[in-house]
Amino acid sequence: MSRAYRVSVSESLRTVLRAQDKVTTQLELLEVLPAETMAELLARELESRGFVRDGKNLVREEKGVQVTVNSETGEVTVSAESSRETELKGTREGRAWDDMGPNAKQVREELRKHLGQELEKQAEQKTARLQGEVTDRLEQALGDIRQELDQAVNRVTAEALKQKAATLGQIKELHEDKQTGNLTIVLEV
Repeated sequence: MSRAYRVSVSESLRTVLRAQDKVTTQLELLEVLPAETMAELLARELESRGFVRDGKNLVREEKGVQVTVNSETGEVTVSAESSRETELKGTREGRAWDDMGPNAKQVREELRKHLGQELEKQAEQKTARLQGEVTDRLEQALGDIRQELDQAVNRVTAEALKQKAATLGQIKELHEDKQTGNLTIVLEV
């Protein structure tokens, strides 16, 4: 009479989980002045708001969210990423007809294969959760960033209108309401 032997395998998977998300949009900047001048006005306004020049881009990172604005094209990219090291462990058991023979070896290989697939699936699930966290962080930041960039565009447009008005004639009156963004310029031509 044959007896079945219990075969057990243990595996661990150490990996770095990575997740990222980004959104790209376009600033609507009126060309009141030549494009190079508008780009420079935008760059100066963004620098005053904590952005750092990196060539033609202005970049700011805050709370794990990076905002990049191309001052020449007005393209805005908001991105977030995260990585986390994790170690997953697992054990599987099965039965073989021999203790050390070919049947036990085959059972061990099958158990290792299935356990490896199970650990990979767990890693994918953890990556999906991390991706959700990154996306949530990005969505939370988008509202504030959008509002701040709209304010920056309004300030740039107002400054461009002032400069344009000065080239057309003598400015007699200038009223600017910074809360509403209203700008009234009276010129003598």
